[in-house]
Amino acid sequence: MRILVVEDEYKIANAIKRGLEQESYAVDVCYDADDGLSSALADEYDVIILDRMLPGSMDGVGVCQSIRDTGNHTPILFLTAKDQVRDRVV
Repeated sequence: MRILVVEDEYKIANAIKRGLEQESYAVDVCYDADDGLSSALADEYDVIILDRMLPGSMDGVGVCQSIRDTGNHTPILFLTAKDQVRDRVV
């Protein structure tokens, strides 16, 4: 299984990567919205783990919407430190 992690906090991203790799998953990490979107569209992933608040030209919801706009239906799991998420993402 191939997983994309898009998380701007290096320690969190690398901890997730190490944990998943210990379980024998192939993991790519991107640290901002633009690189995450480019990777998600350039390669095939079984799941995307996406931070809600990211640096770059959009936030995690924007990345998700851009991925969905291309017809890509890869499952996306959101990470967030926010106590409420009001955006609806399909």
